[in-house]
Parts: sequence; C-alpha cells; structure tokens
Amino acid sequence: MQRLTRAVVMIAVAAVLCSQGLADAGSEKLKAQNKLLSMRAARVDAMRKLAERINGLMITSETSVRDFVATDDRIRSSMVSWLQGAREVGEPEYSPDGICQVTMEVTLEEVVVELKKLHKEYYRGDKIQTEDFDKITVTTTETVIRETGSGAPRPEFEDRGQAVQPGASGTDIMSPKAWEYWMAHCTGRGRLMTERAARLDSLRKIGERVNGLMITSETNVHDFVATDDRINAAMQTFLRGAREVATRYHDNELIVEVEMEITLQDLIVNLQKWHREYYKGEKITQQDFERLSVQVEEKSIRETGMGVPPDNYLKDLPPEGTAAVSFGKEAINWPGTMQAVGQSALDTENANAAQARLMAIRGAELDARRKLAEKLDGLVIRSNTSVRDFVAADDRIQTSMLTFQQGARVVDDSERFLEDGIVEVTVEIDLDPLRNMILYYQEQMSVSVR
Repeated sequence: MQRLTRAVVMIAVAAVLCSQGLADAGSEKLKAQNKLLSMRAARVDAMRKLAERINGLMITSETSVRDFVATDDRIRSSMVSWLQGAREVGEPEYSPDGICQVTMEVTLEEVVVELKKLHKEYYRGDKIQTEDFDKITVTTTETVIRETGSGAPRPEFEDRGQAVQPGASGTDIMSPKAWEYWMAHCTGRGRLMTERAARLDSLRKIGERVNGLMITSETNVHDFVATDDRINAAMQTFLRGAREVATRYHDNELIVEVEMEITLQDLIVNLQKWHREYYKGEKITQQDFERLSVQVEEKSIRETGMGVPPDNYLKDLPPEGTAAVSFGKEAINWPGTMQAVGQSALDTENANAAQARLMAIRGAELDARRKLAEKLDGLVIRSNTSVRDFVAADDRIQTSMLTFQQGARVVDDSERFLEDGIVEVTVEIDLDPLRNMILYYQEQMSVSVR
C-alpha cells in the first residue's frame, strides 16, 4: 500500500513538473515571438525614417523625390517595396527592458539607380528627366543614408522588475546612473514613447523658429505658409524629415531630451519650390528667399525637445486619476490642455468683406492668446507658488515661456460669428511642455521660488 501511495505521489509530482515545464516552454516561446515582433517594429521605424530622409532629397531646384514619388501610385508602392530591402547595419540590439534597435542604410548611389529605374518604368511627365537624378549626388553631401529605428515589446512581456545594471547594447545615450534610474521607474515601451514625445517637442520648437524667420521687413515665414493650405501641408512634411542630432536621458528625473536640426539651405530651397508651385500673391518674390540665406547667420536650425513617460508606463504608478509630474516632493496637478476664448468686433465699415472677416478672426485669436497667457501665469505649481512666480525668477525662463506660448493653436472649427458682429475664436495649448520646462530649469538651474 505504501509503495502504491508513493507511486501515486511520484506520478502527481511528475505531472506537475511536466505541466510547469510546458508552461515555461510556452512562455519562452511567446517571449521569443515578442522579441521578433519588437525587431520587426524597429525595422519598420527605421524604414519610415529612411523614407522621410530620401523624400526630402532635391532632384532639381524645383522638385524633390517626394514630388516625383507622388506622381504615380506605382512609383510610391515600388519605392516602399524597395526600402524594405535596405541593408541592416550590424545585428539588432536589445536593451534589458526589451527595446529593440535596428539600424538600416542605403547608399545615395543606390537611391539614384532606383529612381532612374522607376522613372523609366512608370513616369509619364516631362518635368523630370532621367539625367536630373544625377544632380542629387551633387546637392547632397551624404554618400550613405543611415537611420536607426526602435521597437517595443508587448506590455505583458515588459520588465517591471528591479533595475538592471548598464552595459548592454543600446545604452550609449544613457549614463550608468541614468540607466539604473530609468530601469527602476519606467518600462521599455514608456522609454520609447518618451523619446518620441521629445522628438515631437523638438519639431514643434523648430517649427516656431522657422515660422519666425523674416522674409521681408513686413513678412515672416508663417505669413507665407498661411497663404495656402498646400504650403502648410508641405511645410509640416518637410519638418518631419529633420535630422536627429543627439538624445540624452536625465539621471534623476524621468525626462528625455532630443536635439534635432534642419539646414537653412534645405529650408530655402523648399520655400522657393512652394512659392513657384502654390503662391498666387505678389508680396513675396523668389529673390526675397535668396536674401534670407544672407540675412540669417545660422547655417542650421537646431532645437532640443523634452518628453516624459505616460503614467501608465511607470513601474511606480502615481495614484489613479492623477496626471502629475513631481516638483520636488510635491506635484503639478494640471489638466492635459488649456483653452481660452477670444473675441473681436467685425469692422462693418471695411468695404472688403473678406478682409474684414480675416482681421476679426485674427483679432479674436490674439485676444484668446492674451487670455491664455493670463491663465497660464495663474497655474499653481504648489500652494504658495504660481507659474508667474517661477517664470519671473530668471530671464532665460521668461524667454522659454514666450517660446512655449507660441505653440498655442486655434481649435478647428471654433470660429463663431455672432449676430451682434462679434467674432469668437478658441485657442488651445498642451501643458506637458510647460511641466517639462519647469522640471528642466529646476534641475539645471536649481531655481527655487518662495
């Protein structure tokens, strides 16, 4: 009887061990599959970046690769297929938090050969000649176009455990202290989303710098871009192709900085092209853009953006319902966005009804921006400190605050024309960049307000 009992126990233990082994094997299989998915996501991200860089290349002074690709759906789909065959540089790199990085490249010569092939097979226009593609190698200094993409694992396989010591691949943009801090407080997917948020913030700042450039004594780039929706769309596409210069992780705050740049030469070439294609006015000429290259001393426009991870990707989550970022031992409990409604009166004596309408809308927008600035100044950082107090502590912070406020935007379809001739416009701004700015100056300059 004892032998039978012992046999039953052994069978039960074996069954448990077997089921445990099958579960472990299944888990390892899923992890391996997830690792593959992360790599594929990184490859797609790298190809997207390559496409943006290649699309921005100028074929002639008037035409970019993007213009050529857009002439025929077959050219666009063939170009996408060709990019999928781009070479991977080295092996995929995996960080301990599961983030995969893949670097891919194509040579400029290969790009030219492919464009000529697509031109011969599909192009039916006469604006671009085959020999025009050879000019790309003259106007572009890079002989190899290389980009690194990143992919994150599915949330269920992210490491939410203790910090891992640095030294693994993909940690070159972090100090050992930063790596330990981020591994302890943020998941891999959150880290990736933070980088992307910082890139968007950097692009926003570059856009503000570009829009402020004066074409003539009375007209800036923003005025020119606003003359046609097609110019505005082209500008947004151009800005997305900015080159990433540097990335830095803070080692004691969940903040990432990403620096990006565009060259002044590329900007002016594109402005001239959009002027020829879409501009219908007479106020701005081609020569005005040429003078712009002389007036501006900087040969490139660089800006650094900052990002913080979303709360749901933190390992030590804040209380539910709190969208807060730490400020010392306290917190900034603000909504995600802020709005203000501005008003302006329609000039009924203006014979040009269209002009009067536009001036009233602009007046209402300026009034909304003024009100928004007042509301921003009144935001409470802590019980005895407002944003106004913090900004007044240093001239550099005041300058950054003015730049931040320029990022306010008119809410789509918010213009209202009331019966009494009053025009209302709603303006909105994201508050995350302001949180980041406060954290940045607190850390970098040890700003304290009593």
